[in-house]
Amino acid sequence: MKPFAAIIALLAGILILPSIEGQNQAFDLAKLMPKSGSQPIWTVINRNLPQVQEMINAARKECLQQLGLPKDQRPLMQVASPTAKEKCLMECVLKKIKLMDGNNKLNVGQVEKLASLVTQDNKVAIALSCGMAQTCNRIITVKDSCEAAHQFNQCIGRQLDRNSVKLVW
Repeated sequence: MKPFAAIIALLAGILILPSIEGQNQAFDLAKLMPKSGSQPIWTVINRNLPQVQEMINAARKECLQQLGLPKDQRPLMQVASPTAKEKCLMECVLKKIKLMDGNNKLNVGQVEKLASLVTQDNKVAIALSCGMAQTCNRIITVKDSCEAAHQFNQCIGRQLDRNSVKLVW
């Protein structure tokens, strides 16, 4: 776990320092890390992640009904070549949980809220999550909302895999 903390600290410095340096303020990276005596971030995530999964499951259930898909529809997080209807299922779920907006972009504000909920306001995790969303928004420019949802799903899935976070939709 210690190498992961070092990587997060490094990434946080890369992501956050440039915007703070221009403000002529002293910057203390330690303020972003959990206080001593607090629970390890993975303990917090594992405890809080089920709340987000429940929200995803509820949205998925509504979307399955709305699109006329079977209740036993396969999870789509790791599906490289989904059908057109499955791509629209992704769009429906992402929009219901407000991760995707009407402009076919990830809602960085909602990403921030969910990251805060899951990590109990861990500033590093929030910054990394928002950075991931902004990266996905920059590289995904398709106009079709279902295709955009599929590409966001792939982008988010890669990031979650890299960080060993298990969510299913």
